[in-house]
Amino acid sequence: MCEGANDVLVVKSIVRQLVPDRVITKVRQLGGVNRLLKEADRHARILNAKGYFVIAIYDEADDKDENLILESESPGLIFVPARRKIEAWLLADDDAVKRASGLAFRGPFPTDRIEDPKAVLLHHFYRAVRERKRSYIFKERDFFKAILLNWDLERARRKNISLNVLYESINRKRRA
Repeated sequence: MCEGANDVLVVKSIVRQLVPDRVITKVRQLGGVNRLLKEADRHARILNAKGYFVIAIYDEADDKDENLILESESPGLIFVPARRKIEAWLLADDDAVKRASGLAFRGPFPTDRIEDPKAVLLHHFYRAVRERKRSYIFKERDFFKAILLNWDLERARRKNISLNVLYESINRKRRA
């Protein structure tokens, strides 16, 4: 479960790379962090009864009701905040960013340290368009899609701590 449409693109890429095809997965957008946090527990209880576990991914930097996380009662629910914003996960694979934009991305790494990763991502791609490295990319969603064409979870998790936490959380649940 995640907040927005762009987040769905990233999470689907993670699921494709991490979870075997024979495992049933569904990525669901809930629109806004508080709605996500409110509904995650309810969805988790229903899905846990059927043998599934639920991962709720949200941007740490968003204004949210922290009590919704603390009040969660479902043992089959994992809350995973993307440090600051999910764009930091995209930027962590500098090879995919370079392929998508035509410009090298030099960090800082780990990308969790970037104060506003969304602004950095947008600036990087607008610069690529200005320098005529890429003329076909106009919207934020296009930036996400272009990066995700070559984005590799293994490369990215080595350069982003919160993404690695997600990776390890999923693997622990899969082994359990």
